[in-house]
Amino acid sequence: MYVRATRVQNPPDAVEKGIAFFKEKVAPAVKGAPGNAGAILLVDRKTGAAVGITMWATAQALGASEQVGISSRTQSAAATGGSIVNVERGEQVIADRAQPPKAGSFVRLNTITGDPKKIDDAIKFVEKQVLPVLKALKGYRALLMSVDRLTGRSTVSTVWETIADLEASEPKVSSLRRDAADAAGASDVKVEIFETAFVEIAQPARV
Repeated sequence: MYVRATRVQNPPDAVEKGIAFFKEKVAPAVKGAPGNAGAILLVDRKTGAAVGITMWATAQALGASEQVGISSRTQSAAATGGSIVNVERGEQVIADRAQPPKAGSFVRLNTITGDPKKIDDAIKFVEKQVLPVLKALKGYRALLMSVDRLTGRSTVSTVWETIADLEASEPKVSSLRRDAADAAGASDVKVEIFETAFVEIAQPARV
């Protein structure tokens, strides 16, 4: 599975407009593209930050959908008065789902920029050390990891039933986060909290 993640900065008072646009325009447009496997929208209602994620069955499908992606993000930013921060692409290497995807869940998005040569070490660490701990915690719904093997950048998204569950998990994962950074050859991990505003997965991913 491959993903394209578009970060958009919207005015906080335009978040609902952005969610509606994604549901009504972006998701249907990408759903009709060959090889599409789903779409997700993450939002921070306080800051207006949003991440639109589209999922693709193959690298070829991801590449072929670039024009759809350009149109969607340009129109989305125009509709909300927002600005496109960046667009990143990656290979999804872990997709563990204890519960089916749903809107209203909460996501801790960890971004690690490490050594490209250590990507496989980072994947192994998340699989063997992080995942077993998370699966035992209250409210755990999913863990998704994507990597860019050329740059060494990886993202680990953990999904929780409620914001309280997410916050309660922090003491358990903070030390693991530092160890994951070490495994990836990174000096630090960027951590962001989002709400899942929209999710539609065509094909349930496997570990």
